Amino acid sequence: MREIFKVVAVMVAITIASMANSELTIIDYKKAKGIYAAGSGLFIDARGAKLYKKGTIMGSINIPVKRFSRMKKFLPNKKNAKMVVYCNGFKCEKSDELAVLLMADGYTNVLVYKGGYPEWKEKKQELMGLVKECKENKGPYKPSGKMVTINGAKVYLGEDDGMIDQFWFAGKVLSDLPSNVQLVDVRKKKDFDEGHLAGAINIQWDSKAEKIDSSKFPKDKLVVIYCNTGMMSTDTVGSLDEDVAKGVLYFDANVVCAGTKCTVEANENL
Repeated sequence: MREIFKVVAVMVAITIASMANSELTIIDYKKAKGIYAAGSGLFIDARGAKLYKKGTIMGSINIPVKRFSRMKKFLPNKKNAKMVVYCNGFKCEKSDELAVLLMADGYTNVLVYKGGYPEWKEKKQELMGLVKECKENKGPYKPSGKMVTINGAKVYLGEDDGMIDQFWFAGKVLSDLPSNVQLVDVRKKKDFDEGHLAGAINIQWDSKAEKIDSSKFPKDKLVVIYCNTGMMSTDTVGSLDEDVAKGVLYFDANVVCAGTKCTVEANENL
C-alpha cells in the first residue's frame, strides 16, 4: 500500500510540474463572497478530512489532493462548471495543487480563493462543522492519555496515532520543552526565517512529492513536527516509513511566530 501511495504521489508531482506554466485564476474574498451569495459555484475544501470536519465554508465538499482520483466521480459532469477551491489561508498550496488536478482533468472554470477558510471565518461568514460537546474547564489541563518514553523524551500521547498530546504540549513548547525533544518545522525556508519556535530546525515537507528528507532527523531524540496549522505536520508523519515514524510525533496546533516570539493554540480533537 505504501508503494502505491508513493507512485500516486510521483504521478501528482509530474502532473503539477507539467502544468507549472499554467496560470491559476486567483480570486479575493469579495469575489468569493459574490459567487457564494449568488450560488453560482461549487466550493471545494482541499484540506484533509480532519480539518474539514472541524470547520469549513458552509455547503463545501471536501476533496483532499491525495484523494482526488477516488473522489472526482462526485464532481459535476459539465467541464465548464464553476468551482472555487480553497484551503488553509494564503500560504497553503493545497488549493493550487487541487486546481491543477482539476484543470488536468478537463475543468475549464476553476478559481482559487487564497484567503480560504481562515479569512472566511475571520469575516464571520457562514460555516459548518461537527458539533462538539462543550466541557466546563475545571482548572489546569490534565492529560488523559498515557506518558511514554521515546528516545529518552517523556511525553503524553494525543488521541490520534502519531500525535503528541497537543493541549499538554502547548503548555510546554514555549518555555518548558521536555528534554531530548527536537522540534522540526516542516514549512518552507522563507516561512521558517520569518519566525519559528525557539530551538526548532527546518526540514521542509515537499507537498508535491509528498515526502520529507527524514535522514536529517536526529536519531537520539524524539522529533516533534509542527507547521502553522497542523495540516502539513499530519501529512508528514503519515508519509514516513514505519521504522522512522517510531521516533516521530506531530503537534496539532496553530503556531504563529514573529522571530522566536510565538503564540500557540492547540487544535480541538474531533
